[in-house]
Amino acid sequence: MSAMSSQEQVAIMVEWFNQQFEDPQNETPYNKDLGGYVYLWGGPFDASDQIQAEFSDAVDFDTMMLAVDRVQGDGTLEWAPTTGGDFYEHPEDDRVEAGEIVDGDGEWSPIIPDQAPVPPEPEARAEVIRRLDELEAIVQPLLDKFEAEAQAPPMMGHNNPPEELEIVQAVSRDEWRQVKAAIDEIRQQTQVEEPDIGSVEQSNNRLLAAATALAGWIQNRVNAAIDAGAAIGVAYGIANLEAARAALIGAAQAVQTWLASMHWPF
Repeated sequence: MSAMSSQEQVAIMVEWFNQQFEDPQNETPYNKDLGGYVYLWGGPFDASDQIQAEFSDAVDFDTMMLAVDRVQGDGTLEWAPTTGGDFYEHPEDDRVEAGEIVDGDGEWSPIIPDQAPVPPEPEARAEVIRRLDELEAIVQPLLDKFEAEAQAPPMMGHNNPPEELEIVQAVSRDEWRQVKAAIDEIRQQTQVEEPDIGSVEQSNNRLLAAATALAGWIQNRVNAAIDAGAAIGVAYGIANLEAARAALIGAAQAVQTWLASMHWPF
């Protein structure tokens, strides 16, 4: 590549970038409460950082900046990974069931399968209930642990363990309680004939926010080569932190599909 002209190098870098990254408005969920995109699959990514990381060994800085200017020409400065790219983070422990429509790689399903047909509303509603049950089975032991700690007398000369400080930096006790409240609210809405769409969406945003925070916490430990996630999770009632993230994403996906299946006027 170093033997190519500057124009050819720019074209190749732009093509590579567009294969790996996209405008978040294409597929990335948007959280109205947080006022921003929820990067569940990795990101946001910076064009300059990624192009330099990939091509700095073969291309000079000024040429790389030409490519950056080209990809940022429409004003997009933060990027999401494309589903078929190398930077897309697949949710762990969210295996595709036999016959399920996937995003083309034959292994993982997207959180919001735009190309998949929307199921009938009763079927989508039942899937929400099933996903909520799975998520609650993960969240409730964590809340029970918090409650037990609150009632236990303090040990003299003993501070909170580092594991506790780390896990609540990702998703605080109050946020986990909000996740449980969101589960309860969405489940209640599944029991009525005409659910409150605004309430369902607001509760689902809480699930998305927790999934994003947990994903970032896990990724930080991957970047730091720290393999303590599972041990910390077990200590707080979660056997697998990736499973917790996948359960949050799975529930959010089910709710999105349920909302899409509703055809009555509101």
